[in-house]
Amino acid sequence: MTTRPAAQTQTAIVYPDTDGMPLPDGHFQDPLFREIVTTIETHYKDRPDILVSGNTFVYYEEGNPQRFVSPDCYVATGISKESIERFNTYRIWEVGKPPDFALEIGSPSTANTDLIQKRQLYARLGIGEYWRYDATGGDFYNEPLAGEYLADGEYRRFELNYEPNGLIWAHSPTLNLNLCWENGRLRLHNPTTNEWLLNQEEEQAARQAAEQARQAADQARRASEQARQAAESRVLELEAELRQLRGESP
Repeated sequence: MTTRPAAQTQTAIVYPDTDGMPLPDGHFQDPLFREIVTTIETHYKDRPDILVSGNTFVYYEEGNPQRFVSPDCYVATGISKESIERFNTYRIWEVGKPPDFALEIGSPSTANTDLIQKRQLYARLGIGEYWRYDATGGDFYNEPLAGEYLADGEYRRFELNYEPNGLIWAHSPTLNLNLCWENGRLRLHNPTTNEWLLNQEEEQAARQAAEQARQAADQARRASEQARQAAESRVLELEAELRQLRGESP
């Protein structure tokens, strides 16, 4: 009698979407991270082929859930968001390409990793642009801002521009935006429209200002209409008095 071997069960590989740990240097990085990610995300809200995310897992080796990285902010262009949303993680082999842009925010516990290990890894993965932003002006990265582009497998620096008012900036071809360090804040400028991208607070303030201006304009129009009607009524009254003085019939 022949004995059949027991069927082997293949265990599905799990790629977690969180490690259950709080973000490093949360009190320092969190407001900077939220402002940058939400501002870029709002800018591309009408582009379904562009993903903007941050502090989420990017897996880069199929079959090995230990091989992942979590950029503070990353952008992928020309992709299908469904391939990411289906797993709630960015799996390079599923998406078909690595992110095109990655940015790290300097902090006490991550600076050395950002400057060495992550820089090497991002180049190996083929991430086209790698940016580093130091809100302190240089305590962590020894410079306020640095941007690099991938050429022949190595990163080369974008030229930084230094303005007399202290603004430091460089252009990102991937985002078609200027990344600007201004008094510790990373601001984003659209050279096509010559406009600054607004963060959530600035957007809200701008909407409130626009609403107040609209209400003021409506109030002015109503006041003008009331004044016109009052003037027309007064003209009719004066014409009636004049006819009465002349003895004319109404």
